[in-house]
Amino acid sequence: MTLGQKIMLGENIAAALRSMRCPFPLMSHQIRGLDFSALFPVIQWLVKQVISTREELAEKTRRHASLKFSQAHADSQAGEERERDTSARALRSIKDKYKPKRKYRQRSARKEQPEHMHVQCVLLEYGQALPQGRGKHAEDETEGDEEAELRENLDEVEGDLEFLSGKRVGALVGMQSEAIQSLTAEYEQHFQMFGGDPERAKQQGKEQAHKRAVAALTKQISVAKTKCNARKSAFETLAQEVKETQATLQQQKAATERVSSELEKLKAVETPENKKDIAMLEGLVNQNESLKEQEEAFREHCKGSKQELLYRLKELDEGRGLPQDELERLVKVEGLYQSETEKLHKISELLARKTQQVHVLRRKIDDVASRAELVQYERRFVELYEQIASNLEETRRFYNKYNSLTDCSKFQHKEISILNSISSSFSSVAASESRKADFSQQLQVIKNGVQDNLARVQAKLDEATKKRDEEAAKLAKAMERQRIYFKAVKQFQEECQKNEQLASMLQGRQPAGGGREAREVARGSQEEELHAAIPDL
Repeated sequence: MTLGQKIMLGENIAAALRSMRCPFPLMSHQIRGLDFSALFPVIQWLVKQVISTREELAEKTRRHASLKFSQAHADSQAGEERERDTSARALRSIKDKYKPKRKYRQRSARKEQPEHMHVQCVLLEYGQALPQGRGKHAEDETEGDEEAELRENLDEVEGDLEFLSGKRVGALVGMQSEAIQSLTAEYEQHFQMFGGDPERAKQQGKEQAHKRAVAALTKQISVAKTKCNARKSAFETLAQEVKETQATLQQQKAATERVSSELEKLKAVETPENKKDIAMLEGLVNQNESLKEQEEAFREHCKGSKQELLYRLKELDEGRGLPQDELERLVKVEGLYQSETEKLHKISELLARKTQQVHVLRRKIDDVASRAELVQYERRFVELYEQIASNLEETRRFYNKYNSLTDCSKFQHKEISILNSISSSFSSVAASESRKADFSQQLQVIKNGVQDNLARVQAKLDEATKKRDEEAAKLAKAMERQRIYFKAVKQFQEECQKNEQLASMLQGRQPAGGGREAREVARGSQEEELHAAIPDL
């Protein structure tokens, strides 16, 4: 993998971590440089994310499986109980809706009513009435009752007149004149209205009785409506409370049934071996219930304490319940608090300015590379140098190959041109002896030139071969020295370990100064052995 590919891979990893909202910043050069102090928290966070994701996925799968199981295998008994509860609620609602409701209430009668009148009054109170078609006997009885009622009203009016004429007049003597005059006028009006004509008096008595009855009924209706509205709101509140209580009761019943079923199961599986465990579980359940009761009592106690403290706080805010010296002390404390708050605000502003200066200096310090960053830069430069060196070596190899191939091509072209000239001039030279001699001399000159070129190339080849052999010998010598160095370092480390062991053994037998001198002597001897083992290093 080249350096560019490594850089691209590191940048992709850093971008992926940022998209995953990793709380630990990680740079590309830290990944390439194997900065484990920066990599370790990121790896820890990734492992935690994997574990939490697996747990969340397992919980979702578990809930989905439970839902599917409950849908496929529903409890038939629970379904029947739900249906029975629904039917019972519907039946109760129907009965409550269609049960007879009392709309009116009869005033207390002065005498016993006949049975048919009592029945009719009761039906009218509940919003019903008898059919209109009745017999003649019932009509006669009704007319007789009406006549009897009219006679009773007339007797009452005459009794009132007698009451006004006798006892009432005697009682009026002791009253004031204005009251006497008003009552006398009322008496005269009453006498004029009812004293002269008995039939008219009866009719007026009926009308007034009817008006009084209507007014009384109207008043009763308004009072009944007011009471009905109040009771209706109270009924709605109570109905809501009843619903909540019923829901709580159903939950408690379900919990009780579950507990009972679990107890029955425990009793069914109870054996002498697990009897102690079951007893311990029962004790824990009882303890849990008692703790719940204690928690409820503690909550009530906390509510009461809260109300008391709020009341006391209200009194303190209003300035009640405290003596004058205590109030003065509180005022002083409040003033001191305000002054200290202002000081704190000023100090906070000063701290903010100092913090800003610190951040500016920190940014300047961050601009200067640290030792770890310098080491990473050195590594990156070394990698870049190695890559450039490899590219340079490859380029030189390509140049050398190109030069050698160019020389070969040039020599081949020269050879071809020489052969062509020889071939073209040989036919004309063959006829004359003098030309043959000149041609032979020319060939000899060409041969000498080719041999000179070959000698020069061979000399260059010998020189390059010699230089290569010298460099190979130097490399072998350096590798041998490196091998000897590594071997000597290994021996030195072993001797150092032995020295430490011997020093620890001598430390318990000799004083501290003698042990130190012994270690120095041993270390000096080891260094001498190392220099002797590595000559010319």
